[in-house]
Amino acid sequence: MLAHSSSTDLFVAARTRWRRLLCAPVVQSLAVYTIIIIALVWPTLNLYMWWGHAMLFPVVDVYEICKIWSAQSFGHVPWSPDYCFGYGYPYHTFYAPLGFYIGAVFHFILGADYGPATKLSFYASLYLSGLFMYGFVYAIGSRENWPRIAWWALAAASTYALTRYHLTDVFSRSVLAESWAWTALTGVFLGMEVARHRVWPGILLVSLMYAALLLSHNITALWATLFIAAYPLLTAENIKWPISVAVGGLLGAIMSAFFWYPALKLKSLTQSAGTVAGMAGTPQLLHEHAVFWRQHFTETLGYGPSIPGPDDNLGINMGLVVLFGVLLAMIAVFQRGFTGKQRSRLAVFLVITLIVLFVMSPQMPWQKVPAILLYIQFPWRLLIFTSFFGAAAMAMASPVIDRWVHPAILTGLAAVFAVPTLTMIMMPNIIKRMSPDQLNKWNYRFERKGFYAGANGGDFIPKWGQGGYLKPEFLEKYPVPENRLTVTSGDLVCESYHRRGTIYEYTYKASNDSEARMALFYCR
Repeated sequence: MLAHSSSTDLFVAARTRWRRLLCAPVVQSLAVYTIIIIALVWPTLNLYMWWGHAMLFPVVDVYEICKIWSAQSFGHVPWSPDYCFGYGYPYHTFYAPLGFYIGAVFHFILGADYGPATKLSFYASLYLSGLFMYGFVYAIGSRENWPRIAWWALAAASTYALTRYHLTDVFSRSVLAESWAWTALTGVFLGMEVARHRVWPGILLVSLMYAALLLSHNITALWATLFIAAYPLLTAENIKWPISVAVGGLLGAIMSAFFWYPALKLKSLTQSAGTVAGMAGTPQLLHEHAVFWRQHFTETLGYGPSIPGPDDNLGINMGLVVLFGVLLAMIAVFQRGFTGKQRSRLAVFLVITLIVLFVMSPQMPWQKVPAILLYIQFPWRLLIFTSFFGAAAMAMASPVIDRWVHPAILTGLAAVFAVPTLTMIMMPNIIKRMSPDQLNKWNYRFERKGFYAGANGGDFIPKWGQGGYLKPEFLEKYPVPENRLTVTSGDLVCESYHRRGTIYEYTYKASNDSEARMALFYCR
């Protein structure tokens, strides 16, 4: 009888704990966030891969990485041997690899085909971007006893993850690198807040997330570093916290140095990546593609390319929910209800949002900025920062605006503007299935059109790779031997040839001094 009573008590206690857990606002709000993201991506689940501006190139790159990892071993893949008709291409020597590596990991761990593995990388970046925003807001708000903190964290997470330009990056442009920058950015700021009171865990998180940022997207990492450095300097109460953040950032830079250091050293050996013009970053072009102020007052539902002027149908605006949240915060910052620290932090986030809006506008004097800041290609890339600082400012204003609007309304607005509109911003090409052989043929067709790893013209082709080697008419007139070896003098005879990833193995015989030319690009 005693044993039966004890087991019953344990069962009741366990059930009570589970009920209490499920009723916790954090669990409920995160469950709502998860449901929203699932509802958003649901129309894409049965696709091999949606068709965006990058077409199938993200899938092709995941496929190329998987082939090299299978042939050699896991690790950094700075050289892609199958691109450029087999001449090779230093794609991830210069182009940030994180999102593609994660897609390749999904292929190996889950056995997913290359298209679905690439989709999973996009899905993960989308979900984690809002999750880290949730953590950032909750870390501050729980410490300062904001009202309904779990639900304001949900509102900020949903607004950031579902803002118009974020959906444009993921589904209209289908840029895997930039999609992971949305995740890494919020991860760094979450790490900084952790470091404010828990130094070593915070340093670890900052270092991991800053390394991820540097490995996710070069342009975003450059501009984000300015804001990451400014945040602790403008809001710190003592020197200890900025030092902790700096240590974390330094460790992150060291961890990712295997990518960015060779990229900086070798960029001058490419045909155009060594110049600002390689990313179309001239003052004239930046002015042409400026985001006009009135564009922010619409939710543009389209998937066309960016065009000069304010008539884009591509979703390159800050998003109405972010705009509404920023306007509420701008009113609230002058109201009673904040401590001095809260008001100054909110003001910093609002000012940064306004500065970024100005930088993207036609009034920005690009001809007067340092050349390194021209490395942006399109001003609207900075919308990631208006999305982050705007959504965070909205939550930071909650001690005041919670009296005006329930956070669930903002979450609902974010979902309504995003979930039903997804099919409107996706290009109509539908691909349900594609074999690796079909993927190879697709890539070959686009290489004949001058697209190498998705880059029109091949910005990263080594500067020695000139002379028409990649022109279809040249390849037809001078076909490359199967073993990519042409004897130019002597009597060299190749007996066997085997390529294993980036390793080319030959067995040959020659009775005298002989020379041969390999049909490969290289960086020396």
